[in-house]
Amino acid sequence: MKNLWSGLLVIASVAAFSQQIAPVPEQSDSVMVVAISRDSSILTGGIGPGQWTGRGTAYAEPIARLTQSGKWIDIPCGIAQEAHKESQRECRKFAREYLSKPQDYTVESTDGHGAMVHAAPSTLDECFEYRGTATYSAAVISNSAIAASFNDFFSDIASPQLIGKTDAVPILKALGAFVPKKLDSLQNLKLSRVNLENQSLVIVQRTYAQRERAKGGDLSKFIFAIGKMETGRFTLLHWKMNTDDEDERIVGTIRLKSGRDFLITSVSDPESQYFRIYGIRDGKLALVYSGGGAAC
Repeated sequence: MKNLWSGLLVIASVAAFSQQIAPVPEQSDSVMVVAISRDSSILTGGIGPGQWTGRGTAYAEPIARLTQSGKWIDIPCGIAQEAHKESQRECRKFAREYLSKPQDYTVESTDGHGAMVHAAPSTLDECFEYRGTATYSAAVISNSAIAASFNDFFSDIASPQLIGKTDAVPILKALGAFVPKKLDSLQNLKLSRVNLENQSLVIVQRTYAQRERAKGGDLSKFIFAIGKMETGRFTLLHWKMNTDDEDERIVGTIRLKSGRDFLITSVSDPESQYFRIYGIRDGKLALVYSGGGAAC
C-alpha cells in the first residue's frame, strides 16, 4: 500500500510539473496578424527601391491582433506608442516575450496562400523597428502576403486584380473629373479591383514604382484612393491626404469566417512606416485600423 501511495504521489508531481512548464497556448479570442514581403521597401521607412529576397525567404512584421468578430487590437509596439515612456517599456517587454522568440504563421491572403512561415527572432533597433526575417514553404509567395498565428479564423478571398488597359479606359475617363482638384494627372496610375464584403471597389494608386516608370523623372503626387465605378461615374470613397511624401501600397486582403473582409496596406514616408486597414462598416468603406510600424 505504501508503494502504491508513493507511486501516485510521483505521478501527481509529474503531472503538476508538466502543467507548470507547458507552453502558453495561442489566445483563443484573437490571433497575431503579420505582414510578409519579399520587397524590403514595403516594410521599412523611407521612399525608394527596396531589396528583394530570394525564393523561400522574406521579411516579416507583426501588424496587430485580430479577433474573430473583426476587431483590431494594437500590439505594444508602433508609431502611436513610441512617444510615451510607459509604452516604450511595454514595447521592450513585448520584444523580450514575443519578438525574441521564433514564431510560426500561416499565409491567409491569396499570394502564397497556405504557405508556412517561420519567422526568426528579431530585436528592436534605436527607432523601435522590429521587422525581421523569415523563411516560408509549402507555397510560393510572389510579392507580399498576410499571415496569421492561427488559421481557423479565416476563409479564402480573392486578391486585388489589376485592371487591364482596355478596361481601364472608362475608369480613367471618369477620373478626369478629379483633375486638377485631387489628381494632378492621369499618368502612371495603377488601377486594381477588389471585392470587400460583396462590394466591388476600384483602387487607384501612384506609388514610387509607378513614378519611376515615367520617362525623364516624375514629380507627380503619390496617390492612393478607393472608389466605385457605377454607370460611367467614379464615386470617390477614400482619398489619401498626404500625396507629397507618403507611399502607400497594398500588402494583401484577408477574409474572416465571420464574413468580415479587410484590405491591408503599408505606408512609408521619409521617417516612418506603419499599416492601414480598410473594411466595411455599416455598409460603407471605412479605415478601421491604423498603427504598428516604427518611426525615427
